[in-house]
Amino acid sequence: MIVRITNKVRQLVANPLALIFVLLVLSEFAYKICLKEYWHFFKISAALKLLLQVFFIVQIARDNIKKLWPVFVLVLFFMLGQLGWVPFDLLKKNILFLDRYLYVILALIYVTTITDVKKYYPLFFKVFEVFIIVNSILIFVGFLFELNLFNTYYGFGKRFGVNGLILRSGAGTYIYWIALFYYATECFVLNKKKIIPLVIVFLASLLLGTKAIFLAIMFIAIFIWTTYNGHKNKLHWVGITVATVVAIVYFKDGLVWVLSKSDSLNVVYQERGWFSAMVSLRDQHLLEELLPLVQEKWTWRNYLFGGGYDMHFRSQFGVLDLLYFFGIIGSVVYLMIFSKLFVTFRLNKITAIFLVGTFILMAFSANFFYETIMAFYLVLIKGYFESNFKKEKVT
Repeated sequence: MIVRITNKVRQLVANPLALIFVLLVLSEFAYKICLKEYWHFFKISAALKLLLQVFFIVQIARDNIKKLWPVFVLVLFFMLGQLGWVPFDLLKKNILFLDRYLYVILALIYVTTITDVKKYYPLFFKVFEVFIIVNSILIFVGFLFELNLFNTYYGFGKRFGVNGLILRSGAGTYIYWIALFYYATECFVLNKKKIIPLVIVFLASLLLGTKAIFLAIMFIAIFIWTTYNGHKNKLHWVGITVATVVAIVYFKDGLVWVLSKSDSLNVVYQERGWFSAMVSLRDQHLLEELLPLVQEKWTWRNYLFGGGYDMHFRSQFGVLDLLYFFGIIGSVVYLMIFSKLFVTFRLNKITAIFLVGTFILMAFSANFFYETIMAFYLVLIKGYFESNFKKEKVT
């Protein structure tokens, strides 16, 4: 038994992708324990992130320093939007946000430096599967026994949600979106017998307490439906039409009932209406803080290259926050760099649904690009698609 465990640990240590993933998961949970149980704000996960960034940069420079060109370009755009316009104290804070935006880019570049990276994928996938099942079980335990440690939100009982080992609510939505898509592909495309893990992950996702997860589940339903060619069945379209009409008619009543089950969201609904409650006051940040600031202070240079005077005023709509930080040209360049590094797999119906679903989730949610742990979930799903949907070589 001891020998077997030792061998497993050695395999993990020898696998850079799986090892970094485990370290990130453990560091975030350790930080969550500090916050939930001791109210101690020592950012263990931030310290690990800094070490990893240095490691990524060194490894990339050793492999080919020219691979760092996306980082230099994005730093240049950042400077064009900030220098001479933003007070120095704010500039220092905004550099931290730039660092977050660059982290996922560095992680994706780092993967390209690993020789024969595909040999590391199988163990990486297995570690992910173990984590997501263990985390889902902890979500059930946290829900049944009302354990504050596993709650999604801070302040016990203020808002429903359980996310297990995961530190932040936004990350939980993206992680379970990736997990649901992973297992749905395993079951309905690759015909593997993993329906039980899919059901476990699905049930756990319902307990996250985030509204965006239901949007993710809708895309999973579309994915499964199109996989079985439901879009070619006229009866399916009739059923969807009827269901859509019923949903529109009873949407507000159903939403009000759901909001009434959460004290905090019900207060928002009573004071500002159902849309504000649905988007967790993001519309207020957008209309009352972000847009007035842009209208008052932005010049043509900011529209082109951004200028997040104070990221406190960000709307927490992912796409708009990207525009606020990098401007129009900077955002286009950032997305082009990201897509070039991420979309290294074949585009087909399956991967297209994932990309569209991810973009819409990111557009209506916050922190997609600057959640530290998200970088390696993206590396995981990218590797998964590479393994199963290889790009066709141009001859």
